[in-house]
Amino acid sequence: MAFSLHPAGPEDARDITTIFQEAFTTNPIMSYMHPHTPKQVKDAADLEFIHDSLVEGDKYGGRFTKVVDNDTGKTVAFSRWVYPCALTPAQKAEKEAADEAHRAKGHPEGANTELMDDFFGQLDRARKKWVVPEQTYFLHILAVHPAHQRRGLGGMLIRPALEAADKASAKAYVEASPFGLPLYLKHGWEPVDELVIDMRPHGGSDIEIQKLMMREPRAGNQGGGKVE
Repeated sequence: MAFSLHPAGPEDARDITTIFQEAFTTNPIMSYMHPHTPKQVKDAADLEFIHDSLVEGDKYGGRFTKVVDNDTGKTVAFSRWVYPCALTPAQKAEKEAADEAHRAKGHPEGANTELMDDFFGQLDRARKKWVVPEQTYFLHILAVHPAHQRRGLGGMLIRPALEAADKASAKAYVEASPFGLPLYLKHGWEPVDELVIDMRPHGGSDIEIQKLMMREPRAGNQGGGKVE
């Protein structure tokens, strides 16, 4: 069985949304975020998020890549990296307005708003602390359909961006769930901080920890500092 990498666009939104949902079904934090949200409502919210991100494209440094099963033609995994990007004042204002409009929509019906506010609030603060938009490569999302996990697809989606980061002498940042932690350690990331969520008030039974990780550029792959 062979797989190949391709840029993803808005036409891939539904396939990518399905993979996103399937990959994170058992995530110990995300699985508690929508306890009473009708499936149709959650599906629509997830599709809107993915579609809007794909339409945005590399406007603010975002790059979606999909893995295609060459035998079936189906998309089976994807990643969204945010490459270093120096925004003009007008672009910054536009992005801030778009972010504010997204926040104003609020959470879907039946969502666990306290959990979501805690989780995404911690993520936002961590990114402001560790990610320098003009310098840092940020792995925002990596998802592999459960039927295709443990086949090296995560590494396929990671390596090209890390090679670009090395050539630019740049750091790479990722937020690692316990499931994804071994993959990121294997590719050179090291924990620098952590996100801590007490799940007991939200229906869980434990305190969940996600590692915030940074990867230093590898000297053997460094180039002249140009961001690709």
